Amino acid sequence: MSNLLLQLADPDEVAAIVDDVRREARYVVTDFSVELVVSKFRDEAETEGDIYVPEYQRSLAWNEEQSSYFIESLILRVPVPPVFLYDVEGRLEIVDGSQRIRSLVRYLRDGFALRGLEKLDILNGYHFADLPPSVQRRLNNTPIRSFVLDQGTDESTRVELFRRLNTSGKRLEDAEIRKGVYRGAFLDLVIERAASDLFKSLTPHMAKGVDARSERQELVTRFFIYCDRYLAFRHDVRKFLDSNMDKLNKSTDEARLSEMGAEFERTMQFIRMYYPKAFYRPDGGKRVPRVRFEAIAVGTALALRSDPALRPP
Repeated sequence: MSNLLLQLADPDEVAAIVDDVRREARYVVTDFSVELVVSKFRDEAETEGDIYVPEYQRSLAWNEEQSSYFIESLILRVPVPPVFLYDVEGRLEIVDGSQRIRSLVRYLRDGFALRGLEKLDILNGYHFADLPPSVQRRLNNTPIRSFVLDQGTDESTRVELFRRLNTSGKRLEDAEIRKGVYRGAFLDLVIERAASDLFKSLTPHMAKGVDARSERQELVTRFFIYCDRYLAFRHDVRKFLDSNMDKLNKSTDEARLSEMGAEFERTMQFIRMYYPKAFYRPDGGKRVPRVRFEAIAVGTALALRSDPALRPP
């Protein structure tokens, strides 16, 4: 019945909106050979090559059996998912496909021997150098379908693509995705404060299965944004944080960043002095509920703004 009552928009208007949204993601499709990808790749931060893994994805890696299965698929010329890259001033940052590319790099640089293969079990124990020359050439010349996202693509579209495209076995947290998209001085402040001994002492435990570093960065992001912009929040926490992260990276000067950092330290010092376990439930909980953190941390910061000499009763 609800479908019968639905008032449909004009078909031409719908088609135009779909086309506009599609055009927000500008990309080219190309094929890179395995040999080219491996030769252009660097994994170390200081010597990142023309193709590189961003810092937030470096903790994601396949084990040797998973990597071997992928190598076997390429040797057999079985279709594999494409990789997605982002053009950063002519260098290509891996958006999705870092495990696949790093598996290739490790194997072609003799980093491990194949294991756990079923179709080509005869190759178990083989390093790349052990493969017959014809198989080496076949693997080197195998094309990797690649989607290269244009540098002009706006940040909101990139964030959405990061979330949609990530196919890793380990789900990337929102804080990790923001590190891959919104880079700037405000993000640096978030990372610095989240890693401080003071904040770690107040948040020693996180929920099971949660990356503690990423979760602390998420909490600190919420602290800074809600402290100044909580009245502007309407709905959709993720979009609210994303858009404000972008604005703060672009518009916050050094003096304001220093003030924000000092306020964070002052607030956390106050909490440590008067209620050091406040972020955890009194029943002995081992995780920091985000809503509880926001209420206590932001509430304390706003109270100290009103009365810097504030002391608990």
